[in-house]
Amino acid sequence: MAEREAWLRSHGVEIETAEDRRRMNVETTTTNKEEDKEEDLKEEKTTKKLVCVKIPSEDLNPFEEVVLEVATQKLGDVLPELLKPHFMGGGDIDVNLARQAATKQLGEEFASKSQNLGVSLAKECAMGSTETFALVRPSEKNGRKGVYIYLDEVGLLKGKAKNARASSLAASCGFPGTTFHGDVFVGAVQTEPQPMRSVDFTLKEMDSSASWLKLAPMENAEYAISMKELEKAMAEKGAGGGPGLQRINMGGGGGNDDGSLPSGDGDGYRWEQTEDGEVEISVYVPENTSAKTVSVGFRANSCVVIDKSEGSNSGKTILQIDNLYNKIRPDECTWTIAGGSKKNEVCVSLAKVDAGETWPQLTTTTSSK
Repeated sequence: MAEREAWLRSHGVEIETAEDRRRMNVETTTTNKEEDKEEDLKEEKTTKKLVCVKIPSEDLNPFEEVVLEVATQKLGDVLPELLKPHFMGGGDIDVNLARQAATKQLGEEFASKSQNLGVSLAKECAMGSTETFALVRPSEKNGRKGVYIYLDEVGLLKGKAKNARASSLAASCGFPGTTFHGDVFVGAVQTEPQPMRSVDFTLKEMDSSASWLKLAPMENAEYAISMKELEKAMAEKGAGGGPGLQRINMGGGGGNDDGSLPSGDGDGYRWEQTEDGEVEISVYVPENTSAKTVSVGFRANSCVVIDKSEGSNSGKTILQIDNLYNKIRPDECTWTIAGGSKKNEVCVSLAKVDAGETWPQLTTTTSSK
């Protein structure tokens, strides 16, 4: 056989023997392994693992560490986006509940105008929608590490079961009576050293002896006091007036050459953003408007300001923005009436989910209602 193969090759005939095939298979396998290893190394460099904790609504199911893949270069709080798939489905939105909630928070006029509220919410949340609840915000005392609950934004409207353990955790942090519906997740963000980014939060940190949990009630009480003092000062001195309340002059338009952050004017309002992750909207209202006649509502990507003046049952929508440029944290958003004896501005502060992101514009489109 060997002599025959040698004679064929000497006469220019190409042949392939079993030995040739074995050698080629070995070489191919080795090459493939090396290529796979290179791809794995590339993937390791471009992605990383991020850990958070799942609290099932069913009490019999244990807490669970969830490991997510996130792009290495992705900054800010990435969990709202990564957790969306976990909040897909789970039931249809109850239209009556949605309208009741809108009426309670925003007034009859807004609810009555939103005839397709259930359909709109279902479309908006079809791919999952995440809401955040601050258990403790980043501060010097807790090492600039904030801990948040991430929940289904429309869990209540889908009729999901109450999550008693999530409510208990919130109560331990100084928020008694807070209700959550459906499974929730607990995660963390680190704001210093900058930039702000999501960091691991493990089962060990759910223990009652965890330092962040021990500090949370005091931290939240101090935060509430500071917010009341800020609102009082703003009401007395006006938006941007007086020592300690200096506002950053951001000019107009986006991408300013002088290094200032984008800002602008809209129909009946102006907006600015600060370097600490807030968007401030000054909404023009009639003189002598009081806080008692104003209602402001926040959702993950929208806000509305309503004037409930005396003699009006439903109130009048002053500003409604349904398409903010990116997600905000509704529970950290605030508002106040600004001005002296003649109050003519409602000052709305929106807390960005990604505090390190600069918004080139206020909305995803060029205009808002």
